[in-house]
Amino acid sequence: MVSDRIFQRTLYIYFFFVLENILSDEPLPAEEKSFYQECKSYYNITGIPLISASDEILSDNNTLTATSLKFGIDEDYRALNVPEFLNKICSILNLNINHIERTKLQSGSSILEILIDGKKVNIKLTLKKIYNSLTEKVKEELAKLKVFFMFMGDITSLIMKQKFRSEIKLHPQWNRIYDVGHIYWTGALQDGRDRGKFDYFCPIGWKRYAFDVNDNFDEKFKGGLAPARCAALGKGIYASQSIIYTSHPRYAEVKQIESKDERNFFKNGKYVQFVLQCRILSKNITVVGPETLGVGGKIAIDTNVSNDVIEWVVKAQDKDLMDFSDPNATIVCTGLMIRVTDNHPGLLPESQWWYSGHICERKACCCLGIDLSELIKQRNDGVKCNFIYE
Repeated sequence: MVSDRIFQRTLYIYFFFVLENILSDEPLPAEEKSFYQECKSYYNITGIPLISASDEILSDNNTLTATSLKFGIDEDYRALNVPEFLNKICSILNLNINHIERTKLQSGSSILEILIDGKKVNIKLTLKKIYNSLTEKVKEELAKLKVFFMFMGDITSLIMKQKFRSEIKLHPQWNRIYDVGHIYWTGALQDGRDRGKFDYFCPIGWKRYAFDVNDNFDEKFKGGLAPARCAALGKGIYASQSIIYTSHPRYAEVKQIESKDERNFFKNGKYVQFVLQCRILSKNITVVGPETLGVGGKIAIDTNVSNDVIEWVVKAQDKDLMDFSDPNATIVCTGLMIRVTDNHPGLLPESQWWYSGHICERKACCCLGIDLSELIKQRNDGVKCNFIYE
């Protein structure tokens, strides 16, 4: 349960076109409070806001006649200079301030609503323009305004997201630590399951948090994936059977553990990475192709998987977002893989292939989490890296 005291410091804003401002004592629902507290934890860990959007804004078939923006701001509503805040938001997102009217404010936490009306602007183009403008630099500018959460789209969709999130079912009996002394095997796993021609190898160094996945699609993990924007092997969703390959900072951000929130969760670790574990039917894999990071034949990325067949393209069914809970989904998410280390994972033996292909420190390309020159220096100095499981 999240205490009301926590939310005395937090402002929530809806943007909605109406004509009056009303101070309301209406409390936030428990699901909504919990959701925003998680968003704040993300903000404290990453230093940037969590940004969410309703599915339809990425679709060319978007039929919305109006849309909302919503911001969570880590500041007491009584201390916030709302006109100044709105001016800065409009400047950052290139919105017209004249389209904004302030409305409902709540005590303790505040709600300010705006609706972008389709009679005044082209909703589809406006939303795509905002979405495509959300670069790392823009996220950093939002963070300077203490924005820890931003949503765009149909507000009903956000309410459903919050409800789904509160109903996510974990399956702790299937949580695993993969390493010698824990769950460990060599070669392809021999458990009697039919995986077609694609074997499953031990993801050493990773901890798995399992989702409760069963035959009832309404109870599957709620979430989704967008097809790759840079489609080197063709259009679709990109995946790999090699977690060694997917742990490259092009695909799995290397995040330094800095904040109190991070230290409470990751204990003695200094760096963390996340990878989604998914279930894919072989018939939905349209391409089994080579790595696309410029390694070529210089070094074996993963001794269990050839560089020539290490990257897959999965059918996206011509959708702009693949919903895991869709009974026709080509991908189902079964768990979250987490790797915590005491030094940068680029120093691990299984990461040495990074330096034979493309690696850089541009966040838009490789989320390295450290200056590349410093990482190379540590590598040359023989600095070691170990897995942390506590």
